[in-house]
Amino acid sequence: MKVAFIEQESQLGGVEYTTLRLARALDPSRFTSLIICPEEGKLPDLARRAGLEVEILARPKFASVSWFVGNRYIANPFGIILSAFNVLRAARQMQKYLKANPVQVVITKGLMAHFYGSLAAWRLHIPCIWYVQEEVDKHRGGGAYRFVLAEGAKRLPSKIVVDALALLDQFEAIPNYEDTIQVIYNGVDTDQFVPFSNHDHAEAHARFGIPEDALVIGQAARLIPSKGQAILLDAFIKLVRQFPDLHLVFVGTSLFGRRDYEQALRNRAAKAGLAERVHFTGFIPDVRQGLAAMDVFVHASVETDSPVSLTEAMSCGLPVVVSAVPGTIEMVTSENDACVFRSGNSDALALSLARLIKDDHLRMEMGARARVSVIRKFSLQASVTKFESLLEAVYAAQNLFCP
Repeated sequence: MKVAFIEQESQLGGVEYTTLRLARALDPSRFTSLIICPEEGKLPDLARRAGLEVEILARPKFASVSWFVGNRYIANPFGIILSAFNVLRAARQMQKYLKANPVQVVITKGLMAHFYGSLAAWRLHIPCIWYVQEEVDKHRGGGAYRFVLAEGAKRLPSKIVVDALALLDQFEAIPNYEDTIQVIYNGVDTDQFVPFSNHDHAEAHARFGIPEDALVIGQAARLIPSKGQAILLDAFIKLVRQFPDLHLVFVGTSLFGRRDYEQALRNRAAKAGLAERVHFTGFIPDVRQGLAAMDVFVHASVETDSPVSLTEAMSCGLPVVVSAVPGTIEMVTSENDACVFRSGNSDALALSLARLIKDDHLRMEMGARARVSVIRKFSLQASVTKFESLLEAVYAAQNLFCP
């Protein structure tokens, strides 16, 4: 069975990384993976290095569907019309390609890709799975996106996969949605993401210019406001007087080349006189190199999120501190395998971090419990097995009705 992953973007973030992980892990005796990207970038590059088939299929650019005015979004009718037109154009392009290069199942990744990818598949009677890993803002496009997403979900995909229970409410309008949607949590290879040795730790400190004896807190995520790096930086600034050997590491890069948020973080660190103690690694193909530098992992998201980097950090035996946002709080058990703080509250984050920084034994205990939790709940093999069964089921169902 040939499976086409239709990607909306070519740069690598958590959503795109799960494509690589799943495509590589599918049983090669039963499945062949094709990754379709709109342009060259880190995703197609790493996919080729992993021996996966890649196709670059350019698509139209999508306009902004809303303006942010004051403290609220206002629909941009011109952007909505143009985006709808470009979805149809992209669907025609994808349909032409898939007709010439047949596949048995399509998996779409990204909001626009759900529309143009599944529309192309629907026209060709190819079963399509929407792999939804993000919540569509209720206010985006004046609410139009949320409405269109629900309406499209009723008609276009054969099945929908979400990676968190928190994402289900986007599809409550679908009749019998429990039969259409399946929750499959992102899996992590616990044989690859293992606790680090002292040598790994020292090597990572040297790589990023961190003193060998420093205690490091860090986050691995795209540098965008919704991931909450500014909250973590504020908490760090509150802690440095109390803990003079503390350093902070941000692993990741800006979204689509936009450096304004990263620059604002750098300016804030410099203004506080901490530029030499706040480290920006940029994009790292192997996130383990960044995690190896950390003693405590933080995910400070301010929006619904189910971060892949969180389970990777837990699998590496790192103690974790996370914000209480939907999606993330499904992945941990407060006071057992994680510390949980109120989202957006840097004071609460600083208190949780101070507790871990002061107590070596607590860090070690919580990190060990975190790894046990991941092995039990987020096995890569369990996740892949569920996907393989789903792929075979949607293909069989399509052939039953369209022999």
